[in-house]
Amino acid sequence: MPQVPIIVPLIVVGLVFGATIRSKNSKISKRKLASASLAAGLLNSVHAYLLYLLAPSQTAPRVTEVLTGAPLMGGLGSTSEEAFVAASFLAGLLMVLLVLGIAMAYVRIRRGEEPVEALEQASETEPTITPN
Repeated sequence: MPQVPIIVPLIVVGLVFGATIRSKNSKISKRKLASASLAAGLLNSVHAYLLYLLAPSQTAPRVTEVLTGAPLMGGLGSTSEEAFVAASFLAGLLMVLLVLGIAMAYVRIRRGEEPVEALEQASETEPTITPN
C-alpha cells in the first residue's frame, strides 16, 4: 500500500504563511484556517486517489500460502481505495488545521505579553516629572 501523501498539505501551509507574511494584516482568521484546511484535505485526497490509481496496493503472499499453495482470505497489507483516500483527506485536513491553529494560538499569546512588556519598558525609560 502506498503511504499517505503529505506533500500537498505542506504546500498549502507554505502558501498560507507566505500570503499572511506578505499581507499588511498578519492575522490568520478562522475562516482562512477552515478554508485552507478543507482545501488541503480535498487536494490531498485527490492526490491520494491518483496515486492509488497509478500504484495500486499489491498483496504479498503469506508464508502459509507459499508452503501449502492454498490462498488464504485477505492479503497482507491490503487496503481499500476508499479507506486510503479517507485517511489522506484526514491527514491533510488535520495537518493544516494543527499547524495554523498552533500558529494562531502562539500569536495570540505573544501579543498578550507584548503590551505588558512595552508598558514596563516605557515606564522605565520615561522620567517622571513631579509638580512642585
